[in-house]
Amino acid sequence: MRIRRALGTAVSVLLLTTFAATPGAHAANGTLSVDYARCKAGTGITGVACLRENVSRSEKDPQDGKCFSLLTENRAKIRKLTNRTNRTLVHYTDRHCTRGARTLAPGRSLTNPAIRSVRYPL
Repeated sequence: MRIRRALGTAVSVLLLTTFAATPGAHAANGTLSVDYARCKAGTGITGVACLRENVSRSEKDPQDGKCFSLLTENRAKIRKLTNRTNRTLVHYTDRHCTRGARTLAPGRSLTNPAIRSVRYPL
């Protein structure tokens, strides 16, 4: 009887530990930062050169599995992407996290990447 009770307890603890360790159960603690250049608001006409403006954006503790669109403007270009989180992220060449590129390890940066979106895997 004691062996069965101990075994049941061990299985329960193992299941709880496995669930808690599942990457989808956690945020990617830290900050995802992106620096990009875009056409300054009100300075350009479609198809005509405009004044460039450097912008910084960050996402604090991004959630695993969520697709983050880094750029909304067609004429914007990312200058630097920094993964200051505890998780590896996957970056994509489109805005909807469907055309995969490669991964970016925690604490690493990419300069002038041809990407549009990122996701922390589940």
